[in-house]
Amino acid sequence: MDHTMISIFVFVVICFFTIFPTTEIEDTGLTVDQLCSHCITDGFVQYHIKVTCIKLVLHSVMPLCLVGFIRLLAFINPDDFANAAAVTYSGQFVWEVFYALAWTLAILAVLTVLYWYIDKWSNHPIAKHLQLFTKPTMPDWRSVATNINDEYRRNTKMEIRSNAISTLVVTENWIIKTNLYRINVAHQNETSLVGYKIDIQDVTTDISDASQYVNIAVKPLQDSKHFIIRVSGEHFSDFQDHVNRPIVLLPSVKFRTLIDLFVEVFKEQATLNPVVRFTPLPDMDHCLGCLQVQPDVKIEKHCLDVDASGAMLPEDQRCEPCLCRPQWCITCMALWFASRQQRAERDTWLSKKATCPMCRARFCVLDVCRVESVVQNQ
Repeated sequence: MDHTMISIFVFVVICFFTIFPTTEIEDTGLTVDQLCSHCITDGFVQYHIKVTCIKLVLHSVMPLCLVGFIRLLAFINPDDFANAAAVTYSGQFVWEVFYALAWTLAILAVLTVLYWYIDKWSNHPIAKHLQLFTKPTMPDWRSVATNINDEYRRNTKMEIRSNAISTLVVTENWIIKTNLYRINVAHQNETSLVGYKIDIQDVTTDISDASQYVNIAVKPLQDSKHFIIRVSGEHFSDFQDHVNRPIVLLPSVKFRTLIDLFVEVFKEQATLNPVVRFTPLPDMDHCLGCLQVQPDVKIEKHCLDVDASGAMLPEDQRCEPCLCRPQWCITCMALWFASRQQRAERDTWLSKKATCPMCRARFCVLDVCRVESVVQNQ
């Protein structure tokens, strides 16, 4: 039975990646969408109507295919899979129930597709959804579909892949979100857009800071449910340019770039370092970076010049004393520190080093100390 369990696991993995293909699988061109795109050329809406039917049937017959898969293995290698094949026929009650449910699911899927096909797909959920957008110039769902197809063919559209099963499409007048078995549609002139939440995810590329996603509720005025789209910070400006409706951002929705996040962490670390007592000069200027606030940090060596394993660092990697007086605020010092780092090493920026903007003395974040002013008694 060990061979059976391994075979079942492999089959389940194949089914999972058939439903949720990765970028690598998409690059091979072997996904359901890519294979269907070579055969179905009716238009954007008709394509998704037919592809959703294909996906529904394909995904519904997977349990039945599992039974057939085990029987095929038993036929090829009866010594290892004979018992498993007997189970799949009628050996155990659980398998009998599974086998019956697998057939039921497959039959229901086929009957559902046949029902959708009545009156040339008029019963399909996508067709019923488009029927809500009819008006005198577009009297039925096919007219709405034709309008969407025409706009989708133009080069002015915006298309963003949200995840393995969803894509956002913005044309001149429509906002469309494709899903596994249906599409959500909203007409821009009759829709309100509300950005209500920011999601922060780990950065996955070396060239993009798009780890923040704004969740936007698309609320059509028609009698249809609203739907949620997620737009990355990298694409948000383009999305704003493509829609002709204002996007209402709630006060809690604020984009923060990678640099903003680093500055925040840099400040937190600086507050843990020793405080330097300093007597301000009468002619002390504002911060040399922003010229807005008084300098509030000084570089003063406090680190131990050891690596992560505790070994002493080479002389050319050790931090150096800095004799400059306070001339920078903590925000500008953090921005300077970040500007001296390699983008590809952003996960370890806080452990890296930079040089003083004035004297070029080498320092790390442990050497950045807050300044406490000391007033001399007259």
